[in-house]
Amino acid sequence: MRRLLPLLGLALACQSPPPSQAAPGKDSSASGAPDGGADATGAGDPLALVGAPLVFAPTASSFGLNVVVRDGVDPGGLDLQVQRSPGSGWETLDPPAHPAPDVAQWSVTGLPAGGRVPYRLLQAGDQAHPLYSGSAATEPAPGTPFTFALFTDTHLDPRDPLPAGTTVLPDFYGEMEQTMLDVMAQVSGVGADFVINLGDLLDYHEFGFNEPPPDDHWARLAYLNYRRLLGDTAANAAHFEVIGNWDGESGCNSPDEIARSTAQRLIYSPGPSPTTYPESGSGNQDYYAFTWGDALFVVLNVMTYTPTCHLLDADPGVPDDWTLGTEQMAWLQRTLAGATSKWRFLFIHHTVGGAAGDPADTAYGRGGGQAAHVGEQAQVHALMLQYGVQIFFYAHDHVFTDMVVDGIHYALPGSAGAPWKFDESETGYAQYWTDSGYARARVAPDRVQVDFVSVTGQTLYGFTLP
Repeated sequence: MRRLLPLLGLALACQSPPPSQAAPGKDSSASGAPDGGADATGAGDPLALVGAPLVFAPTASSFGLNVVVRDGVDPGGLDLQVQRSPGSGWETLDPPAHPAPDVAQWSVTGLPAGGRVPYRLLQAGDQAHPLYSGSAATEPAPGTPFTFALFTDTHLDPRDPLPAGTTVLPDFYGEMEQTMLDVMAQVSGVGADFVINLGDLLDYHEFGFNEPPPDDHWARLAYLNYRRLLGDTAANAAHFEVIGNWDGESGCNSPDEIARSTAQRLIYSPGPSPTTYPESGSGNQDYYAFTWGDALFVVLNVMTYTPTCHLLDADPGVPDDWTLGTEQMAWLQRTLAGATSKWRFLFIHHTVGGAAGDPADTAYGRGGGQAAHVGEQAQVHALMLQYGVQIFFYAHDHVFTDMVVDGIHYALPGSAGAPWKFDESETGYAQYWTDSGYARARVAPDRVQVDFVSVTGQTLYGFTLP
C-alpha cells in the first residue's frame, strides 16, 4: 500500500469536491460547528467560528488564545473574558490582535500558577450568549501531578467549506477525519493540561508524494480543516505541534515552499516564541522546550533542517544523512545540560536516522529505537544518556510500539487519523499495535505512567518510570 499512496491520493482527490480557488482571507474554510464545542458549553451561534478556540504557549502566568472566524464575521467584534481566580468576576480583556483577517488572538497575562483559568468568547457586548466557554491550565509548581496527551499522523487534506451542520464527507479522507474526531473525543476526556501532535498534521497527497502545497491558500485550507477537527481538545488543553514530513516544511522543499507553509502554521497553529520560555527555541516555532511541573519537554524538528530528499522508492536518500542542523543540535545540548527537572522527554516526528524492515523505509526514517545508533541519532542518543532523558517520543510509523534502548524508552503513540498501518516487513518492529488512538501520560514527582489508548478507549499497553 505504501507505494500506491501518491496515486491513491490523486484518485481520491478527483472523487471528492476539490478545494475552492478562493483567495486567502475569503471563506474557504473547512468548518462546521465545533464538534462538542459551542453546543456542549451552552454557547451561542457556533457557526461563527471555525472549530473551537486554540490555547497555546501556556506559562505559569499566561496563555495565548487563537480564534478563527468564518466569512462575514468580524474578528474585531469579539470579546474575551476570563476569571483570574476562583470566584472572581468576569474580566473583559483588551481587544485582540489580528494575525490574519479571519483571526482574533489574545495574550492572557497576570494569571495565578498551577490552576485552570475559565474563559469565554463573546460577540462584543452580548454577555448573555457566549460563543464558546473553555478553560486553560497554567504551569504548576514542581511536585504537582499533571497529565498530558500525545497524538500524531492525523493526515488531514485541504477541504472546501462543509455545508452547515455536516461533519465529514463520505470519502477516503472523510474516514480519516472521522477517526480524528473519535480520537479527539477520547482525548478531551483525559483532563490533560496540554496535548502534543507529533507531526503529519496535514496531508497533500493530491499534489504528489510528500509534496508541499502549491500556494499558501492550500496550506491555509489544511490548517483550517485541522482546527475544525480538533473539536474541544485544544480549547481546554494547550496545543503543541511537531513538524512532520507531510506538513510542507521539509528541507527537501524550496525556501519559498517552506516559508508559505510556515506562515500559515504561525497564523493557525501558533506555538511558543523564543522568548516564551527560558529554554528558548527557534524563531519559526519549529523547535522549542519548556518545563512543566517536574518535567522538561524538548520538541525537535528533524524535517526542515535536513536538506536531502527521502521519498521512498522515488528518491530514497540514505538513513544517516538526517540532521537537526548545527544550530538546533547545539541548542539541544545546551538545553539538556541546563536541565534541572527530574523527568526529561524528547519529542520528534522520527529519529534522526533510520533502521527499519527494508532499505527504503530505513532511509525514510522508520524504525524508532532500532535506529538509536544510526547517523546523527547516535549523537542524540548519547546526549539522552548523558543528561538523563527517560523517553524519546516519536511518530511516523502509524502504529503503537515501545522499545527500550540503554534504559531509554522509544515510544510511538500510534496514529490519530491515517488509516494505513505499516507492518513488520516495513518497520522491523516485532511487537506493535495497529489500532488508531493516542497516548496518555500522567506525571507525578515519583513516577510517570504512559498508556497507549485505542480509539475505542481500550488501554493497549503501558509502562511506568522509574
